[in-house]
Amino acid sequence: MTMSMHRRSTLAFTGVSLAMTLAACGGGGGGDDAPRTATQTPPQCAATGTCPAQGPVTIGGPPGSLCPAALDYSTTFTGGSGAGELVKLRFDTAARTYQLEIVESPVPKQPGRVSPTRTGVTFTGTFANLTSLPTAEQNRCAIALQTATASDGTSQANIDSARPPVIFLGNGVAGGGIPGATISYPGVLGLGAIPATTFPFYPVLAFAQAANGSCVSTGNKWTLRTADGAFESSNADGSRHYPSFQSAAITSNNASRAKGLMVVGKLNGALIPLLVRTGYAQISLLPLTVNVDDESGLAVLAPATRLESGQIDGGYIGSGSDFAYTASLIKGARVDLLDPMTMNQTGSFQLDFTQNAPGMVTTTDNSGITGALIARGRVFGHLSGAGGASPTLRVGVLAAP
Repeated sequence: MTMSMHRRSTLAFTGVSLAMTLAACGGGGGGDDAPRTATQTPPQCAATGTCPAQGPVTIGGPPGSLCPAALDYSTTFTGGSGAGELVKLRFDTAARTYQLEIVESPVPKQPGRVSPTRTGVTFTGTFANLTSLPTAEQNRCAIALQTATASDGTSQANIDSARPPVIFLGNGVAGGGIPGATISYPGVLGLGAIPATTFPFYPVLAFAQAANGSCVSTGNKWTLRTADGAFESSNADGSRHYPSFQSAAITSNNASRAKGLMVVGKLNGALIPLLVRTGYAQISLLPLTVNVDDESGLAVLAPATRLESGQIDGGYIGSGSDFAYTASLIKGARVDLLDPMTMNQTGSFQLDFTQNAPGMVTTTDNSGITGALIARGRVFGHLSGAGGASPTLRVGVLAAP
């Protein structure tokens, strides 16, 4: 790692917090990060009262092939979930089956516990293609997980047939949702109690192709994990207070055993660092031990390089921390949000390409709620309402030019 590595903007969403920070990352072939000429955009529609109430923008012509004609288990998508899990996904489109390997996880195997977790468990099951999307190609590349059987016979993986986890497959990327879980814990002597919360699915983003890369952060150094090709930054030796995306962990000293995991995906020729923060919890009565770092989540990084109007135009598909799937249509300074299952419009916002921080585009919706958007290699992250009570992070992957 050197000080000459590129600065990048970071969006993060976690089970308990959302954040936007700066990190430093680099890797060969990542593209030119030189500043570009500034452009001035029109005033935000929320400020002028000119935001249309409905009517999505039109993007390009008919899309080509959105995903491979066939997939089998020889193709592995590696990435992370919003629960702070490092995952590997494999699909057999002929048999309509899948494998979900949980490499690292803070999610307990069963409700009412904090450990052991789903780490090391592989879920297998069946899937069905969606039929509700506008085109046959979009339906072919969107799959709903129907069943989930754990390799250990006990680990939980929630699948609600009325609202199943859906994964949108692209050429080189898989995004959407994986089976969720119910989190609860009664506590020990009144310490560490967790009220029961059921997550129908956990947002996920994974890449079929990795590239070598490195990253400088405020935590311990990043090292390559030979077993799965990800990078890890951990605090096993208790040498320093482990960094968080936003909120401080309950553990206030150097005892946290949370870890950071980084997958460097390659999509459309661009390197896309994906950070996973895996929380840690150990609670016991004899001896009395309370070591809880409750922040787990996912972060997408992009270069601190100016984005220009029109540069990210297209139709995107993805999911967010609001546990909803969203289609995003970007055209110039306008973004329309739609429910991909019905194609009904659910909202819209405007982009301001002035960029006080290069690569971080300010957004404003029709209610005046502001946010920020970053993009890299046909992937974008959008954080809205960070200062409010219910901030939302959405990640989208290009589905149509």
